[in-house]
Amino acid sequence: MKRHETTVRFHLAQDTVQQMLTEWAKPHNATVRPMGRLARQYKTAGEEMHWHIGGHEIGMGTVEVSYTPSSGRLTVMVHDNRQGTWAGRAWKDLAEYTEKKIGKRSVR
Repeated sequence: MKRHETTVRFHLAQDTVQQMLTEWAKPHNATVRPMGRLARQYKTAGEEMHWHIGGHEIGMGTVEVSYTPSSGRLTVMVHDNRQGTWAGRAWKDLAEYTEKKIGKRSVR
């Protein structure tokens, strides 16, 4: 798995993160899908927000993004089995984009 973590400078709302991801995804011919607690109810409480960004064509792969407000961590990752023809390269571009927009330091 490839991953990049950014510590954000300030608390971000779900809409703010999702809008930033959508802005990045549009010119990359990709779609942002809310996942986990953003997509369905769980019996247990939790704060982590999670999205999948996938290409419009089959086989492009999936980039995953998670944000935990209490720790200020935004993680961009791609699993080895989800790199496809696009995600294996795109995740790094998204990580750099998010760090420039909202980050102060990163952990690789």
